[in-house]
Amino acid sequence: MRYSVFSGGKRIRPILTIESAKACRGSLRLALPAAAAVELVHTYSLIHDDLPAMDDDDLRRGKPTCHKAFGEANAILAGDALLTLAFNIIAKNMKPVLGIKIIEELSLAAGGRGMVQGQALDLKFQGKVKNRTMAERINTLKTAKLFSAAAKIGALTAGAKEKEVTALRKFGLDFGLSFQMVDDSLDGDGGKRSKAASLIKKAKGGLKILGKRADRLKRIIEEVSKRTG
Repeated sequence: MRYSVFSGGKRIRPILTIESAKACRGSLRLALPAAAAVELVHTYSLIHDDLPAMDDDDLRRGKPTCHKAFGEANAILAGDALLTLAFNIIAKNMKPVLGIKIIEELSLAAGGRGMVQGQALDLKFQGKVKNRTMAERINTLKTAKLFSAAAKIGALTAGAKEKEVTALRKFGLDFGLSFQMVDDSLDGDGGKRSKAASLIKKAKGGLKILGKRADRLKRIIEEVSKRTG
């Protein structure tokens, strides 16, 4: 579990939770446990996605994947334990009403209506040509839904107004889709980079309700869009 969580990475999802909370004048004390839970769910998904039955990857962030380092059975168990720990952290650190809201958002993003469904569709279409609609659906489910939940959860920890919560949820969704588009463009697809730019513009435009409080979120999405590896 520690090997996978502390193996590096950009930590974009938990940063999104923290910065969304700050944009809504929330406290770091409440945002941090929620951000940690988001990152644990993300790490669990990476461990399971790398398994031979899924994407069958040998390396993650330049290091052997969890199943290569510790065996397939231990990797499955590590992923299960991280997913469970995420909800335990929320339960221990949040008041009941807020905790239930966060658990609802995170479980929707991670489960059969989110990442799990996205992975199932990705496996179904492996080696096949996906039309634009299906490709976007997979990207939304596998990637963007967790980004969206991360941003919304940050707003929830801040006790944000409904309009602010909605704006951040939508921002997270567009951020997640643009993130995946930039990833895809690294393989040489210039059209994906152009699509990402359009999504980033849309994402930033949706933060008007927050005024200057959204400046850091805008800078983050701009910086992520510039990455080349």
